[in-house]
Amino acid sequence: MITTIKSTKINTLQAIRAFAAIGVMLFHGADMINDRLGYLFLNNIFMAGFSGVDVFFVLSGFIILYTSSLANYDVASFLKRRFIRIYPIYWLVTIFLVVAFVFSPSPDQAYKGDIWVILGSLTLLPQAHTIVGVAWTLSYEVVFYLVFAFTYFKKPIFLLFAFIAWISAILLFYFLQIKTDIFIVNALMHPVILNFAFGCVVAFLYKKYPNAANFKWFFWVGALLFISLWALFYQLRTSNAEAFTSDMARVYLFGLPAAILIFGALYLPVLVPKLLVHLGDASYAIYLIHGTVLSVLIKLVLKFNLAALFSHFMGAMALFAATLFIGSCFYRFIEQPLLKWLNTVTNKVQYQLA
Repeated sequence: MITTIKSTKINTLQAIRAFAAIGVMLFHGADMINDRLGYLFLNNIFMAGFSGVDVFFVLSGFIILYTSSLANYDVASFLKRRFIRIYPIYWLVTIFLVVAFVFSPSPDQAYKGDIWVILGSLTLLPQAHTIVGVAWTLSYEVVFYLVFAFTYFKKPIFLLFAFIAWISAILLFYFLQIKTDIFIVNALMHPVILNFAFGCVVAFLYKKYPNAANFKWFFWVGALLFISLWALFYQLRTSNAEAFTSDMARVYLFGLPAAILIFGALYLPVLVPKLLVHLGDASYAIYLIHGTVLSVLIKLVLKFNLAALFSHFMGAMALFAATLFIGSCFYRFIEQPLLKWLNTVTNKVQYQLA
């Protein structure tokens, strides 16, 4: 059986995905430029750029539930599609970083030579160290996919029951401040998982009210909340390093506003610039390699004694623009052809077995 599904790409969501990837890049990049070039980009206004991860998780919850409700997936076909989408390109980046470490070892990254860390990274098991810095978020994605696959495709109501039990356990661990010595257990009880549930709620509401034009105002409410809470986070964190450091903070500061914003964006009658749509398409590639690209670019700047040319606003912007360009090229010339080839091969195999 070959699973088919009509195109469900929503350009407003692609734009949000692009901004989320850029936010994460600016969060990491500003820190790297400050540490290595001594320039604090825009007074560290992107210290909340990590919230792009929360946006990605809400988007993931929405997209997985929404597209699955439109397609004739079963557990195997769903997991195959998710595997192809996440793992192959991620493995390329992981293997590249391991090989780079072998030829240029760094004492503060010795874990990259640990076989168990490498294997754990390749499988995306939740663990303390990962070869690719952002891979910890992919571990949560994989856990969500597995829970979704083995509940929703048995009976959709099972997903609701699973989330009720899961969220109850997370809240219990959080409010009672329960911590174990088992890293995977602590990871599975992290409040950030609530963002997937928010996304699923958005998908449910959108399926129920697909033509409610007035719901576009949710976008502006969500955007205002997101920006206001970003400003609050920045103001308080700047004066107090302990402000909003709890695991739950990112959920109510950014996850919930992101869900409101995304819900409203589904109803926005706007023409999204092609550049934003492209960056949204390339967001996974940008997300995976932005840290490595920025690190290499900064090393080149230092190697050729060009720090003075890049230790200011325009220099930093040039580094960020180059990172986005390289990430887009990585998507266009590596990720996209690889995905196309893998989908073609697996569909042929599936057809021959049917």
